[in-house]
Amino acid sequence: MILSDAIEGEACDIGRMHAAIAWETALRNRPFSKPIVILSGGETTVTISGGVYGKGGRNSEFLLSLALDIDGVEGIHALAADTDGIDGSEDNAGAFADGSTVSRMRAAGTDPRDHLARHDAWSAFNTSGDLFVPGPTGTNVNDLRALLVF
Repeated sequence: MILSDAIEGEACDIGRMHAAIAWETALRNRPFSKPIVILSGGETTVTISGGVYGKGGRNSEFLLSLALDIDGVEGIHALAADTDGIDGSEDNAGAFADGSTVSRMRAAGTDPRDHLARHDAWSAFNTSGDLFVPGPTGTNVNDLRALLVF
């Protein structure tokens, strides 16, 4: 299912919206029937306020927000990445997440909500080993989000 290739808005909010769709599909088999891959694209934003910012980019922030909302839910796996291979300030294109990501971050001594509040998704995903680092691709088509729900 392709939601859209032009989704815009705050990465955190778009992450929560995608999590709600995936959660509803995983637990109630609606609005889509499992198994399904839910795709979306578009350029989200991260609004920095108060001079508080960490490492990462909009795809990592999208995914950290999503990971918090699917914490403990089985059957959801997600990838968010920039097609140019660089998501914001670091060397990753994005990250991977599933229902165990947040618990693995906490087990490694990381508070994912604190990292999200500080726009430091890279550091959170680095502790869980879920960064996606393909290297620069030399092209920039769009941001890509893929959620596998089964």
